[in-house]
Amino acid sequence: MKTIILIPAYKPEESFADFSQRLVERGHRVVAVNDGSGPEFDDVFKRVAAMGVTVLRHDVNKGKGRALKTGFEYITEHEPDTGLVVTADCDGQHTIPDIERIIATEEEHPDAFVIGGRFRDKSVKVPLRSRLGNGITRILFRVATGIKIHDTQTGLRGIPASLFGEMLKIKGERYEYEMNMLLYLRDWGNEYVEIPVETVYINENAGSHYSPFKDSLRILAQIIKFTASSMFCFLIDYILFIVFSTWVFAKGDTNLATLTGVSGTGIFVTLLSSLSLSYICARVISATLNYTLNRRLVFKKGTKSSALKYLILTIAIMLVGALLTGLFIKWSGWPGFVCKIIVDFFLFFVNYFFQREWVFRKKKS
Repeated sequence: MKTIILIPAYKPEESFADFSQRLVERGHRVVAVNDGSGPEFDDVFKRVAAMGVTVLRHDVNKGKGRALKTGFEYITEHEPDTGLVVTADCDGQHTIPDIERIIATEEEHPDAFVIGGRFRDKSVKVPLRSRLGNGITRILFRVATGIKIHDTQTGLRGIPASLFGEMLKIKGERYEYEMNMLLYLRDWGNEYVEIPVETVYINENAGSHYSPFKDSLRILAQIIKFTASSMFCFLIDYILFIVFSTWVFAKGDTNLATLTGVSGTGIFVTLLSSLSLSYICARVISATLNYTLNRRLVFKKGTKSSALKYLILTIAIMLVGALLTGLFIKWSGWPGFVCKIIVDFFLFFVNYFFQREWVFRKKKS
C-alpha cells in the first residue's frame, strides 16, 4: 500500500526540517504544504524540498483545513495510486514510530479511519490550553455524535483512499476542518480506530498556532448551531402552546368529547384534551421550522427520505409529548406550561438522538 505523509506547515520551527529528513531516511513519501508562512521561512522549505519532500505553497495563510485540502487535491491528481494518507503536524508532536503505527493499524483494518490519540500518559505534563481545549470538545463531541473518541483535536490521522474525495467536500478552512472530519464518520460508514500515541510537547507547545477560545468556537460550530436551532424552535413552540391553550382551545374539552363521542379518562381522552391539542398544534409549526433550520444550517443535507423520516419522528414525538404532558398534568396537578417544560426537556435528547442517528444520517453508498 503506497502511503504519503501529508504535513500542513505554517511558520514551522527548525525541528520541521529534522523531522522531514528522518521521515525521508525511513523511506516515507512526504508532501508538505507551506501555508503562507512568509519569505523568512523560505529557507527551511527549500531545505526539505532538497531532501525529496514535495512542497506545495499558499501565497497567503489560508488555514490548516485549506492546506490539507490542497494536499489531498495534489495527491488525488498526481499520486492516484496512493492507498493511505497520514496527516501529521509540523511542530514535532508526532513521532515517526507513531506514524508507522498508524500505517500498521491501517494494514490490520483496511479502509479504516485511524486516529492517533494523545493524553493517556498521566506522567506527561499537558499544557493547560491543550488539556482544556480537548477536554471540552471531547465531552461535547460525545454528546453530539455518540462517538467515543479520546483525542478529538489530534492532527495524526490515517485516511484511506476511499475517503480522499470526501476530504475535498468537507467544509472548513481552519482547525474546524479536522473536527468536521470526525462529525462525518458515521455518514461515511468506514470503521474508525483510535490508537494511543506518545504525547510530545516542545516548549509548552509554543509552536502551535491553535487558539483555545477562537478555534474551539469554530470546532463547535455545528453543535452550537443545532442547540441554537433547537432552543429557538422550543421558544416558538412554547409561545404557541400558551396561545393555543389560553385562547384557541381554552373551552375545547367538552365540545371535542361531544363531537367525537369519546368520554371518560382514558388515553384517547387525554390526547383530545385542549392542552394536548395545543401541544400538537404548536409542535407541528415549530417542528416544520426546526427541520428547515437543521437541514439548511446544521446538518446541511436533506432528501425526500429525510423529510419523511423527520415527519414520522415529529408525529411520534408529538403524540408521546402530548400524552405525557396530559398525564403529567393529571398526576401532578401542576400548571400545563410547567409540565410541558419537564416533558420537552426529556424529549429534546430523544429527538436529537433520532435526528442524528436516523433522519440526517446518510447511508454509505
